Amino acid sequence: MPALLHPSGEGAAHPGRPGGWTGPLRRTWARHPRLGLAVKAALAAVTAWVLVGFVPGPASDYPYYAPLGAVIATSTTVAGSARESLQTVAAIALGAAVAIGFHAVPGPRLLALAAVVAIGVLLAGWHRLGSAGSWLPTSALFVLIIGRDNPTGYVLGYTGLTFLGALVGVAVTAAFPPLPLAPAEQQLKALRDTLAGQLDDLVDGLSQEHPPTQAGWQGRIHTIDPVLAQMRTAVQQTMEARRGNRRARRYRNDAERQYQQARALERLTLLVEDLTQLIAETENADNHWVPLGPSLRLPAARALAGVAEVLRSVEGATADPKVSSRAHDVLRGFADELRRVRVTTGDDLFVAGNILENLRRSLAAMPPHEEPADEPPG
Repeated sequence: MPALLHPSGEGAAHPGRPGGWTGPLRRTWARHPRLGLAVKAALAAVTAWVLVGFVPGPASDYPYYAPLGAVIATSTTVAGSARESLQTVAAIALGAAVAIGFHAVPGPRLLALAAVVAIGVLLAGWHRLGSAGSWLPTSALFVLIIGRDNPTGYVLGYTGLTFLGALVGVAVTAAFPPLPLAPAEQQLKALRDTLAGQLDDLVDGLSQEHPPTQAGWQGRIHTIDPVLAQMRTAVQQTMEARRGNRRARRYRNDAERQYQQARALERLTLLVEDLTQLIAETENADNHWVPLGPSLRLPAARALAGVAEVLRSVEGATADPKVSSRAHDVLRGFADELRRVRVTTGDDLFVAGNILENLRRSLAAMPPHEEPADEPPG
């Protein structure tokens, strides 16, 4: 299983560098990429508006489409900016083609309007257009209604200037490429905290004099999927941001460590969810027989608490060695007690053994050793 690594985020303070008064500002900027996105979108829109003044012909009658294209194309990643630009311009061009086709068809205006909208909505579902597909029926409507007196000039202005603005948006994004390590780091920490909280509630349930009922366990089960999904999205954005990013090589090790940590956390999430389900279904006051019982519940609870403590100790590259060592000691104590009870009772204690193995695999995801880290982006 990959090591549960925890790389530095973009804009984080570096141990050997004085932060000064700019430290908090830089950390805020790094942790909230939408601030940079807003500045870049504004810069791209202004640049596109200035450039459109040099465009001759009928297209210059619709200058507002240039900053619109710039805003559409400004994205959190260079690859995303280029992809969204192409998809949006393609959707607008297809919508314009649908509308122009109905300009030449005689018949009631309302019928043409209904047909353009219906066809536009159908074509908007084409998977290659992605989320930009919604621009297709919008474009068709604009060309049919606003550009009915001069459809050719309007289409040139709408599509051409949107494309021009999109080029500006892509250029601005490429000139100031983001590498959102810090937001991904925050989501990785949020998932670790959520998993630790789930383990805490298992500890609470096993620490009672009598095991909880089914309803009691249900109140201790956390919803982890949304946090896991947010972590995956954040890490995926970081990986995508490396494509076409001139800064990516410098921070390649940090990005790779985040990816490896994400993989380890996904596996750890499965282990914790399996452990939660196993304990809640078996160590249950509603059952006539429980796998742990009074002699094993507390050792198991201590082992669970040790894993939760290790999760919370992850700082820098890996888990704290001292905390990890204590957790392994507690886990060995659980194993010793399990062997003693097995010999005393003659029971195979299969479920308790599964819990022990799950905890061993969970600790294996957090090795207590240090690995060199890149200097965080500044």
